[in-house]
Amino acid sequence: MAKVQNMLRVLVVDDDRDGADSLGLLLEELGNQVHVTYGGMQALNVATVFQPHLMLLDLAMPDVDGCRLATSFRQMPAFANTKIVAVTGHADQGHKTLAIKSGFDMVLFKPAALKEIKAVLASVVPAVCAAGPTAEPARKRSQLGPEQGLSIREARRIRNERKSKALTQAESEAAICEGFIRFREDYLGWRAKEIHVHIIKDLLIVRLLGVLTVAERTLAQSLSPEKGRDLVKQVRIHLLELARPMLESIIYEVTGVKVLAMHHDISTMTGEEVVLFALSETPRFQ
Repeated sequence: MAKVQNMLRVLVVDDDRDGADSLGLLLEELGNQVHVTYGGMQALNVATVFQPHLMLLDLAMPDVDGCRLATSFRQMPAFANTKIVAVTGHADQGHKTLAIKSGFDMVLFKPAALKEIKAVLASVVPAVCAAGPTAEPARKRSQLGPEQGLSIREARRIRNERKSKALTQAESEAAICEGFIRFREDYLGWRAKEIHVHIIKDLLIVRLLGVLTVAERTLAQSLSPEKGRDLVKQVRIHLLELARPMLESIIYEVTGVKVLAMHHDISTMTGEEVVLFALSETPRFQ
């Protein structure tokens, strides 16, 4: 299948898991970096860290419908000009009009044709090229290797020496980054090429770049691409669930805040892995 020249970050949101995964697989095969989520509330969290160039949203979802979701995104400065496209099974003018009023740029009806998907991707590429590299946030995110991290022991020592008994946000992110590096090496035997850790209010985001093993890449292409892709994701999710008590312990030790929920996603095209932790409250920093 012919691939587009420029890789786009594409977010797919649909409560129909089979449909969402199939669309995500197609977009990956076209050379894009894709994250698939199955609910509106989850999409708001994922988009904050993923910063997609394009969003493909279903309209009818049980938690937050696509129109409300699009309106929420349009109210956020970071997504005011992001291309947002509805992909819906409601093929009538009423739903199309409502979607446009809610902030969608256009509407595709299921099942969307390949030429329609390619046309949408092609319409986004010029804007991305014109904008150039994405600007870093005002406060640079942690991009730490083992030699730059902050061990849990050192974090504990620093905290004990302070009257507030608290770390700064940068120190907390560095300690969690180091904890994840140690966890992956000791528990999984994997070494991440690069790790980004960032805390946004009551959301902790861990991004791991280039961590797909050769075996997993082969597995993702075995049988059928869709089955291989799903199997890789299920294996990673299962391993993280087994290790969840350890990960929650690292986060609680550093921030003093408990984890309420964990969400995991991995691109079998690029190897980028994202783990989102919903915290019980916003951590208090020095």
